Amino acid sequence: MKRIEEIFFMPPMAVARLGASRTPLVSFTWLEDPSLHGAGLTIIAPATSLNVLADGSIRPFWPANVQFRDGDLLRPVAPFFELWARSDEEVKPITVQWLKENRSSLAAIQYEVTASNRKAARRTGDPACGFSAGIQVAGDNHDPQPLLASSLGENPLVLPSKPIPLGQFQVIRPTAVRAMGVDLSVLRVRFTPASGKVYGPATTTPGPPITASDPDRGTDGLKHTVVQAEDRILNPEASWMQYSMNDRQANPEPADTYDGAGDSATRNRSIGVVDDTCDLIVRVTIKAGGKSWEATARAFTAPPDFAPDRRPFCSLAEELVDRDPPLREPAEDLPEAMDRLGDLFQRVYETASLANIDMTRRSMMPRDARDTVNFPGMPAVTLAESMTKKDPLFDPNEDLTSPPSSHEKLPLSAVASQTHAPLADTDDLAFYLRENGDHVRKLIRPAYGHFKDLKAKTSSDRRPDPGQRDARIRRDTEFDMRMPPYMRDSDATPLSLNRRQYEFMMQTLDRLQSQKAAKTPPLFSTQAHVDRVVRRVSTPGAQAKEDKAERKTTNPTATSRARNKKRK
Repeated sequence: MKRIEEIFFMPPMAVARLGASRTPLVSFTWLEDPSLHGAGLTIIAPATSLNVLADGSIRPFWPANVQFRDGDLLRPVAPFFELWARSDEEVKPITVQWLKENRSSLAAIQYEVTASNRKAARRTGDPACGFSAGIQVAGDNHDPQPLLASSLGENPLVLPSKPIPLGQFQVIRPTAVRAMGVDLSVLRVRFTPASGKVYGPATTTPGPPITASDPDRGTDGLKHTVVQAEDRILNPEASWMQYSMNDRQANPEPADTYDGAGDSATRNRSIGVVDDTCDLIVRVTIKAGGKSWEATARAFTAPPDFAPDRRPFCSLAEELVDRDPPLREPAEDLPEAMDRLGDLFQRVYETASLANIDMTRRSMMPRDARDTVNFPGMPAVTLAESMTKKDPLFDPNEDLTSPPSSHEKLPLSAVASQTHAPLADTDDLAFYLRENGDHVRKLIRPAYGHFKDLKAKTSSDRRPDPGQRDARIRRDTEFDMRMPPYMRDSDATPLSLNRRQYEFMMQTLDRLQSQKAAKTPPLFSTQAHVDRVVRRVSTPGAQAKEDKAERKTTNPTATSRARNKKRK
């Protein structure tokens, strides 16, 4: 028996997605489209998946395709969690054999599961408007366990007699078999989220015709059927029914993201609707080796992914890494750095291809300068000037309103996609950054600085630091056309790359500029680029294999495409 140091879940955190189908979504991977017409875009492809059988055991299989719905019912994303152990000699998954070796058994394992939705409680400040489900499951109980949530306290939002289902939890039955490269004896659990319903009080019924002065709500009810009759179960006396963002000094951001916001006739009062999303915490206790060991995993329920083949330019993993102290890693060669930066710009292009820049620009930009502050030479901060020829950041060689852009229904969105498309190619990106470094530094919105890098005292009306933002400086919270344009962060200020991404990009830009100043050959020569295009045209399949082999040779761990191989 090896000395146990810790046990833990893999993954420690996962995202589940709502869906009313009884069949969960299969696993898939992100790949680069190998075809010529794909032009390096991300595609999805099936991956080894696990089917839960009637007795609680699993069977691995290879899906023929990735099917997202069954008729009108979306398939939920239901993540698995595996239990692993770290000993003084190795790190390995916990199996039935591991339990025997450490004088333990399935019966010696206890799971404690808590699923909660506290969004209404956070807005109202009333704990009775949150609802939770808590269960305990033994390690040898392999039946699906429903998570039925209710509220506590005076005037509870969700009555215990009418709970809201938040999904189900199941302990998978391990079997001493290995199939399709999957060890089925590993201890696993699965969380299947809820179906994606909304719930409300009995008053959430359609009312009489809507008047012009009150476009959202009739005198006695709603314009549309928001909540189905069988789901009108919430307590009409709960404080959530009277909540308004006008009545609280510190509202969660964004302040108006609830049903009832925007209804001027009732001062933005909530109509009392909640959904069945939740945050899940799984705690396990194992008695092994004469001791008790504990581990924790989390899952977050979200709506279905409307663009599963598009990757965000800032992933959850990158946000978590950004909060850790920088690691002292060996310096990357410039080609390796460009490979990693190229992957970032591929994701930027994928994000831009989904964004409605025209709409967000109108939403985020004030029409005049009465409520803004700006300084000479900085990007414009009003709708009349931002991203026009009056904008100091505007490229005079471009005209976003000329044909064919002027004939587009969303001209700015079309230009954004067209502009970022060539920069998704690493060769073109390196050339552009090398030749336009000064403009790029102005074009990219700086990230917020670390506390240690900020001045101890400052004033809200001072000119911002060009290399970092400070939330205390008013101009640093104004929207403008800097990249990413008109996108909102969680604190309602303009979105930017995170700190590590921004610093990495500026460092790589400096290296490219130094290369240009030294009059050294470009990172990717024109002839090399031509040769590469010729190979793609002549043998696209062979070139895709060559590119893949080249990436593995030069930088096996650089891209997020390799690090985030599977989504479940």
